[in-house]
Amino acid sequence: MFRLASEPVLGRVLEAHGLRGFAVWDSQDWKCLQTFVGHGEPVRAAAFVAEDRVVSISGDSTVQLWDAWTGASLRMFEHMVPHALSMNPTKSLVAISGQRGAIVILDGPTLEVRADFQLPLVTARYEQRAQGQGSRPVHRIQALAWHPDGEHLLGGGGDFVTRMFHGHTGQVVAEWHGHSDEVIDVAVSAERGLLCTGSYDGTVRVWSLQGTQCLAVHELGHSDIGGLCLMGSALCVTVGIELRVIPLP
Repeated sequence: MFRLASEPVLGRVLEAHGLRGFAVWDSQDWKCLQTFVGHGEPVRAAAFVAEDRVVSISGDSTVQLWDAWTGASLRMFEHMVPHALSMNPTKSLVAISGQRGAIVILDGPTLEVRADFQLPLVTARYEQRAQGQGSRPVHRIQALAWHPDGEHLLGGGGDFVTRMFHGHTGQVVAEWHGHSDEVIDVAVSAERGLLCTGSYDGTVRVWSLQGTQCLAVHELGHSDIGGLCLMGSALCVTVGIELRVIPLP
């Protein structure tokens, strides 16, 4: 699954392209501006780290830095199998998550390591299902988003928990519990002070960012949640091939 990303200044959008590449599109006329090919496995996410630089992660265990205008690969970072990335626009830092709670903070324009730590994850307890599925260990942070303060990150875990932790030390300062399956996407509304989480349990939850109170639970009736995107006073959710719009409290 590729997570869409946008760059609002010039109106560019990143999306998957072909089997192992991705592309930049002009959001005004949806013209393809550039394609990026070089990963050995499908690209999972990408983000602009500068007007002329793009970072991508792939199942081939690499993070790659690209020239946004020419599509040339400029640098590669190999450290772990990456699952999610989030760009800190105020500090040009990129957070990458991997297996066993691993988090790496990179300098966006150079891919130099700024921090490297591991979050404590627990063994998730699944509800009994028709197939007899019980508990199983889950060792990854599947979703990342920077907190509005620019210092902390929010990570959705395979152990059903969303955590807020410091971006340089990894110290966990808050946890949100309530999902009954893996948290696969997170989104933050700085203006409203809200945290939104999507899970394979088929729900989207809206939480207070100032505390850990759950403000709303939206049953989607399907576990195939592709991603969350905040648009003004609404939360856009992809469910299979459908786009749903949820009003925010």
